[in-house]
Amino acid sequence: MDIELYEPLATAPRVPVALVDDALADAALPVPRVLHRSVARAVARGSDKTKRLRLERLARVVMSTDSRVADPLQVWAADFTALPVEAYEAIDAGIRQVWQNSVSTRNAMRDSVRSVVRESLKAGLLTHDAATPMLNALEPEKQVRDEEKQARGHVPAERVKQVFHELAQDKSLTARRDTALIALLVGAGLRREEAVMIDLSHLDAHHENVLVHGKGGTVRTVPLAPGVRRAIRAWLEARGDEPGPLITPLTRKLPIEANASKRMATNTVAQAVARRFGDDVQPHDLRRTFTGDLLESGADLSTVSKILGHVSPATTAGYDRRGQATRLAAVEKLTVPVEEVAC
Repeated sequence: MDIELYEPLATAPRVPVALVDDALADAALPVPRVLHRSVARAVARGSDKTKRLRLERLARVVMSTDSRVADPLQVWAADFTALPVEAYEAIDAGIRQVWQNSVSTRNAMRDSVRSVVRESLKAGLLTHDAATPMLNALEPEKQVRDEEKQARGHVPAERVKQVFHELAQDKSLTARRDTALIALLVGAGLRREEAVMIDLSHLDAHHENVLVHGKGGTVRTVPLAPGVRRAIRAWLEARGDEPGPLITPLTRKLPIEANASKRMATNTVAQAVARRFGDDVQPHDLRRTFTGDLLESGADLSTVSKILGHVSPATTAGYDRRGQATRLAAVEKLTVPVEEVAC
């Protein structure tokens, strides 16, 4: 497949969900029938959401750059290791032309192609000398820190307090379950996928720590704040100590009980958060709030990053809502022994 900046589309094309599903299934085969090895390796790791986004974005980027390429399968079957550097330069130009309004979106689109190059390099399909100019052609743009953006997506402390107060007044089993769930999101910073994957066996004896299975198959130990431990204990008194998922759905028939044989769906987590906070709050907003609370309390960036399971502290810094006033207050504490010039 040849790629050049050929009549770039005004808007990026969409990729049918069914095609992405079939491509993911093909990539999981020992020897993919449709996807080229370089593409299959790029979606071999990560969550299903990450794999899906990479495949979809890869097709959209190439199809947007070169209007002669109209079939996502043609993109996924291509040998990206054989493309000349000029093709990668054309892809970068296409990204700049189609996604003009957002640096973060352009970088995400670039990463879908860069991931193919990176994984091909790891697999020995590309040499370092060959991969370097390809990656350089799609160098991510630097982003200016948006102070106002950092504050968005954080839930005010009074609103969090009010939600927990309302839950405490509700004596239902649903309220006990939702209290424990929300406590794990806003009090331990878990992703919703991580919260529903917790089993009782992942909690230590005193419920002070929990073993969390995160992105990319990583496992980390997350300490639980006293309030989170109280919420979990209250839920376990109602749920019982039957082995299985910690956060469970509830039975539909009376008497309503925790269904310890099933795991709560991630979509249900979003519904529970919306039920308690309103439609303007998403589960990930609670994770951002947890991060902001920890950083404002004085915790260092590296520690918070490890608790969250971020590979890079730079990702954690993106959740930091502290502004210029906080940084100024920090340097005010420094003693710099500069003396006044004698007249």
